[in-house]
Amino acid sequence: MSALQRRWDEVARGMPDFYPAATTQYYRRCEIALIRRHVPDLAGKRVLKLDLWNEAVNTRILQWMQTQGAEAYGLDLSAVTTDRARANARPPHPYLHIVQADIRALPFASESFDFVYTMGTIEHVEEYQQATDEVGRVLRPGGLAIVGVPHKWNLYLRPLLVWALEAVGRYAYSPERSFSARELRVVLEKSGLRMVHRTGILSIPPLLRMADLYLHRRGVSLGRALRPLLDGFAWAEARWEWAGRLGYLLAQVARKPPA
Repeated sequence: MSALQRRWDEVARGMPDFYPAATTQYYRRCEIALIRRHVPDLAGKRVLKLDLWNEAVNTRILQWMQTQGAEAYGLDLSAVTTDRARANARPPHPYLHIVQADIRALPFASESFDFVYTMGTIEHVEEYQQATDEVGRVLRPGGLAIVGVPHKWNLYLRPLLVWALEAVGRYAYSPERSFSARELRVVLEKSGLRMVHRTGILSIPPLLRMADLYLHRRGVSLGRALRPLLDGFAWAEARWEWAGRLGYLLAQVARKPPA
């Protein structure tokens, strides 16, 4: 077992399920809107998602893609995260496949997926270029990838907040790198992908998300109080894509050129 796997096993073992939290449901709505905008029909598509954190303790977005008719695959380095995601996916479904594996060495044949989705994943490994190279490898010619990472120039200065928390050992997801739009585009192009659209999600202030999760861990729900505010943010991101660009997750849509 690698040191990286041990670390993420430890983090996942002590993490509560944030799915019921108000800001998690907002996050889920934003992810669904993003995917629908760029991949309006998932039926019959072979889909891969890097990391299973959301499936274990967050938005369950891969399960949603499976309900839309996709043959959905997800993987994670952590055995604990993988087991929790698998438990949440019950009852078993023949078109939802969950495996334990490393994003830097995907256990799939080249050109075997129509769509690859990764949101808030590659920034946690130093070999992020290797991870996107693998995305490019497993995508079929003409296939689409949506790659999301923390935005270096986030309106709310989230990278500065993360840096401060890391400095005092209080950031569970450390290490975490942030990217500018240009930096992410260069990474994707090196992997043989052609960027077709720049976007983003989660325009709420990061402190609001952190406060909601902090209180959720302590049994306090802010659902009723936050719902009108979060509905407003979600409505704005669904109606005006530029609103998502203010979010703390920068996302780029890239296509693998046809053969």
